[in-house]
Amino acid sequence: MAKSLRSKSKLKAKSVKRKVFSTLVDDRQQRLASKMEEKLRQETQAKEAAGGETAVESAAAEMETDEKQPEKKKISTSGWRDSRKQQYKKRKKNKHLHH
Repeated sequence: MAKSLRSKSKLKAKSVKRKVFSTLVDDRQQRLASKMEEKLRQETQAKEAAGGETAVESAAAEMETDEKQPEKKKISTSGWRDSRKQQYKKRKKNKHLHH
C-alpha cells in the first residue's frame, strides 16, 4: 500500500531534498536572472542604436495604438448548443431519409 504524502518518512525525505537541492535551485535562479538581465540590456542597446527609442517609450507607443483599435464585434456565447444526443438523432434521421 502507498504511503501518504503527510507521513513522517515522506515529510522527512522532502525536507532533506529541500536542504540539499536549495543551493542548486538558488544558483540556477541567479544564473537565469543574470542571463535575462543581460539579454534585456542588449535589446535596449540595440533599440537605442537602431531607432533611438527606449523600451519604455516603445511600450507607451504600443499602448496608444492598442487604444485606437476599433472594438471587435462580440460573439454571443449564451445560446442553445446541440448536445451529442441531438446530433446523433439528426444523423440517424438523415440516414433513413437518404436510403
